[in-house]
Amino acid sequence: IIGLFLLIIAGIVVAAVMVREYASVAASLPSVDDLYSPASQFETTRILDREGNVLYEILDPTAGRRTYVPLSKISPYLVAATIATEDKNYYLHPGFDPLAIVRAFWQNWRNDGETVSGASTITQQLARLLLFSIDERYEQSYRRKVREALAAAEITRRYSKDEILELYLNEINYGS
Repeated sequence: IIGLFLLIIAGIVVAAVMVREYASVAASLPSVDDLYSPASQFETTRILDREGNVLYEILDPTAGRRTYVPLSKISPYLVAATIATEDKNYYLHPGFDPLAIVRAFWQNWRNDGETVSGASTITQQLARLLLFSIDERYEQSYRRKVREALAAAEITRRYSKDEILELYLNEINYGS
C-alpha cells in the first residue's frame, strides 16, 4: 500500500510539473488573432489608374513580385500535392500530429540524436513562419517544438483548415 501511495504522489508531482511547464510555454506564445496582417505586408504595391489598370508596381527587393491568391483561385493540383508532400493527415489533426511527433522522435533517437525525420505539420510551419522570430525559427529544441505545436493548435482552433491552407500557400517559399 505504501508503494501505491508513493506512485500516486509521484504521478501528482509529474502532472503538476507538466501543467506548470504547459502554462509557462502557453503564456509566452505570440497572439494568433490576426495572421493575415503579416501576409498583407508582403504583397506588391500597385498603383492603379481610375479604371483599375496597373500604372506602376513597387517591388520589395528581397521578396520580389507577390500577389495574395485566394484558395479558390489556386490549382487543386498544387493544393493536393502540398498536402500529400507536407502533411498527409492535414484535415485529421488539431494542428499538430502526435503520431508523426512520436515517429520523428523515435527515428531521431535511433540515429544518435541526429535529426533525420521531422514532424512539422502545415499549421506548425505556418506558426513558425508568421509568429516566431527569425532566431527562434531555426532553433532546434524541444521547447521550440512544444511552442510550435501549441501555437498550431491555437491557430486551428481560431481559423478553418482552408484559411490556414490559403495562408500557407501564400506565405511559404516555393522558390522562384
